[in-house]
Amino acid sequence: MNKRVAGSLLALALFVSSCGGSSADSPIIEGQYVSVKMYDNRFEYTEVRIPTGGSVTWLGAGRNPHNSSDTGDRWSTESVFGSLDQFQGDLATISYDTPGKYTFFCSYHGNKDGKGMSGTLIVGSA
Repeated sequence: MNKRVAGSLLALALFVSSCGGSSADSPIIEGQYVSVKMYDNRFEYTEVRIPTGGSVTWLGAGRNPHNSSDTGDRWSTESVFGSLDQFQGDLATISYDTPGKYTFFCSYHGNKDGKGMSGTLIVGSA
């Protein structure tokens, strides 16, 4: 591969990577159907906004097991996935029909006080 082609590919890769929202650049995700990766010790997004009736797909993306649960025990990936442990590639999709603001956390790397691996889910215009 010549230097011109390599330079063009590098420039294209940098451009494409700058277009996507990483958690450092964009800690908020919004949409009808969104996906949130659960990395080791952090969620991809710390604020998730969906309309009433929208859904979130929680995707295991780390080396360690993860999960996502509401601090008020109203929902959990365990109830959909069938196990508290979600490993890399495991996913659980939950639909949210009740408007509200929910604090979510990973029971292995966070806690119900919103410390550690945690975030906020806003359903509807709450």
